[in-house]
Amino acid sequence: MKALYTAATGMTAQQMRIENISNNLANVSTVGFKKSRANFEDLLYQNLSTGSVSQTQTRVSTLQSGSGVRMGSLVKEFTMGDITSTNNTYDFAIAGRGFFVVQMPDGTEAFSRNGQFGVNAEGELVTQAGLVVSPGIEIPRDVQTVRATEDGTLQAVYKGDPNPITIGQLRVVDFMNPSGLQALGGNLFIASPESGLPLVMDSMDGLRVQQGFLESSNVDVAEELVNMIVAQRAFEMTSKAVESSDQMMQTVNALKR
Repeated sequence: MKALYTAATGMTAQQMRIENISNNLANVSTVGFKKSRANFEDLLYQNLSTGSVSQTQTRVSTLQSGSGVRMGSLVKEFTMGDITSTNNTYDFAIAGRGFFVVQMPDGTEAFSRNGQFGVNAEGELVTQAGLVVSPGIEIPRDVQTVRATEDGTLQAVYKGDPNPITIGQLRVVDFMNPSGLQALGGNLFIASPESGLPLVMDSMDGLRVQQGFLESSNVDVAEELVNMIVAQRAFEMTSKAVESSDQMMQTVNALKR
């Protein structure tokens, strides 16, 4: 029976939805994490009749039978998470749109909303994974403190000298379609044909870098729990369709004996 295979597609789709919800909830405490939303689409339709013609007019009454459902896409939602204070000199948050740029080991660029930075043994500003933050800012060893302006400019203040010295500027970029970015894991994304090329942001674009703050994930726990309940009930209903089809097949087999 076709109903068995149609219901099976629904069960598979809801299983994948639960997996996505689980990933969102698992990363509820991940700095800069962006949740994903599952989008579904119906499958191929089969025409069971081509229509009928009456004496007065041509009337098309096509009967179509659907083949089920599948997950069409997983879309990242880049809504902003809550910004929390850490009072850490090398913690940065972007208030609004934009991504920090980091250098991958192979020389390519990746992009992140996670501003948990630090300083390596060479004095370079790096991510928690040790990736160099673009454009390669070196923090002087004898500096007393480092300040950041809202446009991402880093200034070093030395002991006994009240005048700060600019040592570099954080590179922040944006995309025409951030949802088209490809996730790599580790809070990193790379550009794709769907996202477009990175566009460098400045103060004229409303760039606001906040020092001593971090952006939390944008996962709404209550919303995800509701989505999980809906997916679970949908899975149960499609499994009931499998049971009903099985009972109908049992009845037919019993009649054939």
